[in-house]
Amino acid sequence: MAFALGGHAGCEPTWGGEFPITEPFIIDQIKEFKKIGGDVIVATGGAMGPYLEASCSSPGALANAYKKILDTVGSTHLDIDVEASIAVDNMNAALAQVQKERPQTTVSFTLMVQGDDYGVTDALGVDVLKNAAKHGVRVDIVNPMTMEFGASKAGPWGDAVIRAAESTINQMKKIWPQKSYADLRKMLGVTPMIGRNFNGKIFEPTHAHQLVQWANNNRIGHLAFWSIGRDNGKCPGGGISPACSSIRQEEYEFTKVFNGFTGTSSEPEPTEPVVTENPVTTQNPHQNHTSATTEPTSHTTHKPVKVDCSIAGSQYPHETNCNQYYWCYDGVAHLNTCSAGTVFDPKINGCNFPNVAKRTDCH
Repeated sequence: MAFALGGHAGCEPTWGGEFPITEPFIIDQIKEFKKIGGDVIVATGGAMGPYLEASCSSPGALANAYKKILDTVGSTHLDIDVEASIAVDNMNAALAQVQKERPQTTVSFTLMVQGDDYGVTDALGVDVLKNAAKHGVRVDIVNPMTMEFGASKAGPWGDAVIRAAESTINQMKKIWPQKSYADLRKMLGVTPMIGRNFNGKIFEPTHAHQLVQWANNNRIGHLAFWSIGRDNGKCPGGGISPACSSIRQEEYEFTKVFNGFTGTSSEPEPTEPVVTENPVTTQNPHQNHTSATTEPTSHTTHKPVKVDCSIAGSQYPHETNCNQYYWCYDGVAHLNTCSAGTVFDPKINGCNFPNVAKRTDCH
């Protein structure tokens, strides 16, 4: 379930920053889903904000907010989708507190990928995981968003997705050197974006078969894709949309392929370390910050002044409208609009409530 965010009341979890966490329309559907055997992971963070992690000023307050989410939903699974700078110390202290009080609580981090030969980004990925380890958080899943990243070589996008996953495992080994590669694979999640990506790459059904086979052979812990609402062939050759994959495919074709994922129960279990060709040892200056979990609501192209789209994912406030901002992908600035009652907050590169964003240029 995405996303549990902060709201007008500050450190109070809400769905999408708009609806109470107890909203019956949402909670009733969760109950129905659980009745037929489903389970729910609740995600916080994402691309748009306002982050609950930024709205809660202390670890104790944030821990209470996390517990309220879990109790309301009836879940024991938290996912933190980190796509903006947050108070990492507070967050991980809160997560450690929740796990201390409720050992059954699982924690996963969904993180942006910088490159297939690098893995997840430093500031919003590696540093978050290092801090989690320092605070004693039991990280159950590290879930790189294998989408919108830079590929180090030409070739099928499915190959690049797998290389990005392998690079992430190598990063994890440096954070948890005491763990075996088999244990680290059980901690790995992989989440590609099906169909057309904003960077022009296309994740095909053949790539899905390839990824599922690799995931089963390596007995990884989690496999997902963004998103089931796109898993159809309604707009082949069209623009990127939250309602279709923009490629020719059968309805729910990716869902059917991903249902072949057997996870950590797969055999055999590999023991050799993952080796990525030409590993990167220094930070890539061209870090990719394109969002992976929220798609633009508009595809209108604009050419505002002082907008540099040479770095994918860059975001800039609109010149005159505080409710709008420009989002760069494919080297072009695209106009996006924040949800009602929020403004673009450059500090978090996302939408936020005016009193939190403190935009002095907004009236």
